[in-house]
Amino acid sequence: MKNLYFLVFLIFAKWGYSQDIAFTASAPEVVELGQQFRLIYTINAQADKFSAPAIDAFSVLAGPSTSQSSNVSIINGKVTQAFELRYTYVVQANKEGEFTIPPAEVTVDKKVYKSNTVKIEVVKGAARQDRSVTSTAGINQAQRTPDQTEISNSDLYIKIFVSKTKVHREQHLIATIKLYSRLTITRLENAKLPAFQGFITEELEVPPLTSLNRERINDQVYLTGVLKKYILYPQKTGEITIDPFEMDVYYQKPNNRRSRSMFDDFFGSVDSEGRKVISNSVTVNVSDLPANKPFNFSGAVGKIKMSASIDNSNVKTNDAVNLKIKISGSGNLKYINPLKIEFPADFDVYDPKISDNIKYSEDGAFGNKTFEYLMIPRHAGEFTIPAFTFSYFDTETDQYKTDKAGPFNIHVAKSEGDTALTVSSAFTKEDLRFLGQDIRFIKQKDINLKKSNQFLFGSKVFYLIYAASILAFIILFLFRKKKMKENANVMLVKNKKANKFARKRLKQAFAYMKQEQRESFYEELVKALWGYLSDKLGIPVANLSQDNARSEMLSKKVDEEYINQMLNIIDRCEYARYAPVTEETKMDTLYNDAIKVISKLQQKLK
Repeated sequence: MKNLYFLVFLIFAKWGYSQDIAFTASAPEVVELGQQFRLIYTINAQADKFSAPAIDAFSVLAGPSTSQSSNVSIINGKVTQAFELRYTYVVQANKEGEFTIPPAEVTVDKKVYKSNTVKIEVVKGAARQDRSVTSTAGINQAQRTPDQTEISNSDLYIKIFVSKTKVHREQHLIATIKLYSRLTITRLENAKLPAFQGFITEELEVPPLTSLNRERINDQVYLTGVLKKYILYPQKTGEITIDPFEMDVYYQKPNNRRSRSMFDDFFGSVDSEGRKVISNSVTVNVSDLPANKPFNFSGAVGKIKMSASIDNSNVKTNDAVNLKIKISGSGNLKYINPLKIEFPADFDVYDPKISDNIKYSEDGAFGNKTFEYLMIPRHAGEFTIPAFTFSYFDTETDQYKTDKAGPFNIHVAKSEGDTALTVSSAFTKEDLRFLGQDIRFIKQKDINLKKSNQFLFGSKVFYLIYAASILAFIILFLFRKKKMKENANVMLVKNKKANKFARKRLKQAFAYMKQEQRESFYEELVKALWGYLSDKLGIPVANLSQDNARSEMLSKKVDEEYINQMLNIIDRCEYARYAPVTEETKMDTLYNDAIKVISKLQQKLK
């Protein structure tokens, strides 16, 4: 088996080399004066000859040492080969400045390839001993602590950066929490994240801190690493302060104890020490969006587009039709709510199915969010879903923009067996069972006939039953006519049943509260409140907003106190879905407040 792999390797080796050849050079970007480091040249082919460049600015301590690795895999009959050859130098920085190492050359199959150049900056190293003497001058040796003699705040700190300090409300910014150290870090513990009050947050993935990068800061070389990174969406205007980040950082620290043996002097003596490191706080200035907001603007911010389609424009009664609305682009896509759409009154429309495919990066959130409405037409005819619009604030142009979709025309034909507007006189199985009993068997024997002493017909009881039947028919007819009239007025029906529907949704919200399903609870509670207002005010939910709800309730002489209570509960629910829980946004508090305000409005909106 080994011989087989070796044979495969030999057969495909030349084929592998005929592929794109990559020859690269790598080294640290910043090093300290006197520091030793590796300069590595890597090629993905077997080289015939390697020519190193002149490295005058550095001392070559060792090299070039060569190493190579290869891997051949056969998967489903497909052979792939990976090969890598390395030339490694160990060099030392001898003087400060910025230096460029020229390209190296390598020959493969009589063809010469050149590597990239390497730029290295050499900075002055930190002279710990000298700094200790200077900073502790005049201090008695016995009084010195390890912190006073060796470690300063500039040797180890954490800093919070934001990509922007001035943004609009709902415009994203990136917050980065970064560690800086001139010490050897051993472990990190007990991280305390900022609360990010006033922001909606999405955490970004960062590479694990298995190794740190070198950076030059104020002529000093630091090991740096990103601890956390977040996308922030400000939810209020004004100055918002991001609290400091806290973490316990442990590091190696040479001790100052007197050497007790020759081995201490030879190996050195190192202690591990930790300290709580607290970062800076950051203030972000958040301005409100411009005042000329479109009437249907609901808070979407970014570079966004809207499209819509229906899956079938020719259907029969009781067949399903799907309206699909897709919001795509970059911005606060996750927090975009369903659009306001006016559906035909003869359609049963269900709450939209919401799905999203959103990815997060330093450029913000990008992807798409989809709303799918299931519609079922109950009557035949020609129907139209009017054109609707979606408005958003474009952060590139600092302007509001509006996308339009529709109108959508739908032809609904009457389906077979549709009894919505007809009355069927067909026999049922129950009728057929007794059909043979209409004509009874004629008895041939003599029968005894008896004369009845009293007939019901013509009696007082007969006329009483007759009058009662006529009266019951009239009452039933009037009641039926009234119900038909009410059913024709959909708004009146919804008005009368508003409290019933609201109680039903509140019951479901209560169930979610008992199950500790926070997001479902807040969503159901908001639906109950908006649904109640929609039914009572005669405004479709799709067209309902806080402004027109307020004006409509004021026109119906509803106390402004009750109006503010209702709209405040809705705001608290919306805020609680994406923000930490406070006393005002606890589920039981909001639930009780919702019941109270609906009871008060029920007395006013009759």
